[in-house]
Amino acid sequence: MKVKLLLVKIYYSFPIQLLLLHFRKYQVLLIFWAILFSTVNGNFAKVFGGDALFLAPEYLGKVNFYSTTILGLSTGLFAMSWNITTFILHTGRFKFLATTTQPFFKYCLNNSIFPLAFMGNLIYRGWEYQRYQQLSTVPEILLLAEGFICGYLFVIVFSFFYFFNADKNIGRRLGKKFGNTRNFVRTVLKPTQEKDENALTVHNYFNSPWKMRRARNVEHYNKHYLDSILKQHHFAAMITVGCALLFLVFLAYMMDHSFFRIPAGANVMIFFAFLIGVAGAYAYLLQSWAIPMVLVMLLGLNWMVKHNLVDNRNKGYGLNYQEKSGRPSYSVTSLQQFFTLERAAKDKLETLKILENWKARFPAGKKPKLIVVNCSGGGLRAATWSMNVLQRLDTLMHGDLMNHTFLMTGASGGMIGASYFRALYLEKQQGKQINLHDSIYTERTARDLLNPVFTSLAVNDFITPFRSFKIGDNRYAKDRGYAFEMQLNTNTDNVLAKTLGYYMEPEQKAIIPMLIWTATINADGRRLIISPQPVSYLCAPEYSPAKPGFQDVDGVDFGEYFAGQGAMNMRVTSAIRMCATFPYVLPNVFLPSDPIVDVMDAGIRDNFGQETSMRFLHTFRDWINENTSGVVYIQIRDTRKNDIGGIKQTMQLSDMMFDPLFTMQQHWSAMQDFVQDNELTYLQGYFPGKLNRIIFQYVPQKEDRSAALSLHLTSREKIDIAGALDNPANQQLFDSVMHLIKQ
Repeated sequence: MKVKLLLVKIYYSFPIQLLLLHFRKYQVLLIFWAILFSTVNGNFAKVFGGDALFLAPEYLGKVNFYSTTILGLSTGLFAMSWNITTFILHTGRFKFLATTTQPFFKYCLNNSIFPLAFMGNLIYRGWEYQRYQQLSTVPEILLLAEGFICGYLFVIVFSFFYFFNADKNIGRRLGKKFGNTRNFVRTVLKPTQEKDENALTVHNYFNSPWKMRRARNVEHYNKHYLDSILKQHHFAAMITVGCALLFLVFLAYMMDHSFFRIPAGANVMIFFAFLIGVAGAYAYLLQSWAIPMVLVMLLGLNWMVKHNLVDNRNKGYGLNYQEKSGRPSYSVTSLQQFFTLERAAKDKLETLKILENWKARFPAGKKPKLIVVNCSGGGLRAATWSMNVLQRLDTLMHGDLMNHTFLMTGASGGMIGASYFRALYLEKQQGKQINLHDSIYTERTARDLLNPVFTSLAVNDFITPFRSFKIGDNRYAKDRGYAFEMQLNTNTDNVLAKTLGYYMEPEQKAIIPMLIWTATINADGRRLIISPQPVSYLCAPEYSPAKPGFQDVDGVDFGEYFAGQGAMNMRVTSAIRMCATFPYVLPNVFLPSDPIVDVMDAGIRDNFGQETSMRFLHTFRDWINENTSGVVYIQIRDTRKNDIGGIKQTMQLSDMMFDPLFTMQQHWSAMQDFVQDNELTYLQGYFPGKLNRIIFQYVPQKEDRSAALSLHLTSREKIDIAGALDNPANQQLFDSVMHLIKQ
């Protein structure tokens, strides 16, 4: 009997009734908690490194007391927004609160199951992450936790102080309204005739963190009076939501200043605080009209986008989008008419001149080895691995790697490392004091890019999508693409802050290797080939002269096709971003063609850059066979080749439902490998005994602890990537390269 009474008491307690009410009503508000819990626990957005936003928040490039304090402040703001929103929506069902002192405090105290569970989970996961991923010491972790808790408590205390003051103001206003105690009592105790059907039964509630009190019966109170008490709090609550919006707008306008670039996790929290407030206010005000109004707003937004009244499409920075009359037509016929055999032959002659300049760098009469470097996609993991391998190779070759290398290409993250290494080499050639083997460059390559991207997503892309900047007469949206390029330049000390045209002459003189970025055109899957040199011979397979002149164009030479739009003025960082546009993380780049087409990650078409390299080698096979002692084809990849992942021995219902949809995506790289290996077999026939492929693979030291495919790397992941250089298989490959070069 006592157990039954205890269970009844627990069931009808205010915290449990609130918890159940959240699941019965306005379940959309629980989505925010679900996303946060799932992200922190590594289930949601894991591939993007979403957990790092909350477990290793960076501020001014460091994870420290200040960064976790800011995260704590924003988490407190989100928790208060959650309390405020649900207070507005639900307190009509719990009228006894109006008879208590400080009703909002009582509500928050009893509504703290979700906030406390999230805080505990975040602190626990943060401890694990900092200890085993960031390799922080115990005192350092405790300091980070202290910062988070201090920030959280500051917001809570400040908010309650505000609402306690609101209680006093409400009392003063009611005193003025009723004039004297007798009128007040007559009104308050005058029972209403209608029954409150929304009221829920509550037996007890937490009056303080350590004490429970029986809920007062309010049937003898005037319902309208109780509603008036609660509505006074509703007004105060709406002010808080407005403040969150103003703060987000402020952050958006100050984002160019590093001091105001707060951790991305904090921005996500503030953004969620705003969204949950808006969602609550929307549901409260519109009631049954909520869904129809959402549909009307979506239709209106779609109409504005369709008629270009709202246009925040991302563009290549430096390209001219103003003149619409001279844009090249994008169609099969136009591409075939533009990329002719004559144009390909002309461009081939220009590259032959570069090959001759490259050969002239070696002693007369000596046939050097020609090196081609391919770097795979894979976020900062691939970028850092590429930089590590290139530095080690250059060290072993005593600084001669770039002299032997004629072509560098690849996809996505790997091209960040390759582009940075080549840019540093050029600066060294121009007389700057640069030690290419310095570990500082690997450290800069591995610096975080995720925080600015997600920060911009929260404060720019959603809140202030109309913000823009200008380069010359052209205007571009200040979105997460802009944030990515700005941070990449900051990380690399502005070495990459150049235009495509800047590298034209150094490539022509063979001072540096040719470097080709690619991207995938969404409209038809063709490759966009980005190079300072004319390379239209890479845009179609080579056909026999006996075959009709029909060209099956499968690529677009960016420099030539968009010459009228200032292709050589485009920023190198935009070329890198177009090559590394991971879906949703970065925005697709639109090109000034007619009709407009957009491009995204090169890895969709070729994650290893091999198609470009193989077509290049095939095109210049005669010159290479005659003037070199062979080709060393180096592939730097951040995944193991011909690897078989864990095969499921049992099937679940979810596997049966979703595996057919995602099988292609899961095995995309492997399928590319099989196709390209087959093509390479044919290519080797054109270089009998003179084409040697060397594949450097990132193999984690522990099977289940590979670095994440993300724009953020932990300290442990950076160490693991560097340690992969000393893998016995890779060590043997370094020796093989040295042996081949000396032949």
